[in-house]
Amino acid sequence: MLRLLCLVACFLFVKDTVADTKYIRVTGESYTIEQAKENAFRTAVQQRAGAVVLTDRQATLGKLTKDEISLYSAGYVDDFKIIDITQNGSTFKITMDVLVADSKLFNQTLSRGKTSQSVDGERAVTALSTFMEQKEKGDRMLEMVLSTYPQNAFIISQQPYTLSVDSYRNTVFVVPYTLKWNYDFIVAMNEAMTLLENKVDFIGFMNLAPGNVIIMAKDPKNLIFGSKNVYKFNDIVVLNKIKDSINAKEPRIRLVLSDNSNNILYETCYMPDSISGRKTGFYGVGEPKVFTIHGNEKESGVLSFVIQAQYNYILQRANRVEVQVATDSQCPPQ
Repeated sequence: MLRLLCLVACFLFVKDTVADTKYIRVTGESYTIEQAKENAFRTAVQQRAGAVVLTDRQATLGKLTKDEISLYSAGYVDDFKIIDITQNGSTFKITMDVLVADSKLFNQTLSRGKTSQSVDGERAVTALSTFMEQKEKGDRMLEMVLSTYPQNAFIISQQPYTLSVDSYRNTVFVVPYTLKWNYDFIVAMNEAMTLLENKVDFIGFMNLAPGNVIIMAKDPKNLIFGSKNVYKFNDIVVLNKIKDSINAKEPRIRLVLSDNSNNILYETCYMPDSISGRKTGFYGVGEPKVFTIHGNEKESGVLSFVIQAQYNYILQRANRVEVQVATDSQCPPQ
């Protein structure tokens, strides 16, 4: 199964049609006035804040079996003015001037009263609902990136195996391996964090926000320079989603011995030393406010398993030995 993850930035620009260039004139249509308003709000947010389309395609044997599309915009409706409402049969069409604010704000102030006593309930609810809609779409975008973890997050390679005989005359299979981050996954995480992070400049670069994601990695094509990217969030939910996803799907190394018809003769799984703590970790989740990806870490070791003498027929039928990245749920019971 091949999973293709694609981030496509589609920034949409239109010329404002009202005198105040902060507002966008948009229309929305639906079978109810409220739904028509929501469609108009969505159009305005996408036009002003820009939209990012994330597609997650899953193909089996070259045939497309799944195509999910998630649309995310980093903005919310701060104010609006209804210009016109018309009805054509069962369809309502609404025209509005909409003010869109950037949702990448550290304090996440959604709306303010025009005087110290006023409360504009409809404006406040609109700001809150459109803000939360974009948050939910951002969550979906992040989930689509994390859904490829750990299979697409790591690259594993193997060196030629060796065979030996132990003191009980059992066959010992030894397979050297190297495990490292997939730089394409690192790039996808950087892109997602760039889109979702809050603007927190005023608290200082060195100070921690409620949620912080640090990604350190070097492009394999760049032999000298690496990068350290720090992303800060007032929304700690983003940080917890990343930590929960990583902790729930710890990588395992799956070793499979198969015959020439791809029938599995023997399989087992190993916990990488970088996950068990015997070697430097691929990531750090210990700090309550921080998640860190150590993108340059690499683990090398050997995988060994024993085929007892009475099962030598397995070795005789063996045609291929393969190592792959898997989750614990994809491993046989130990």
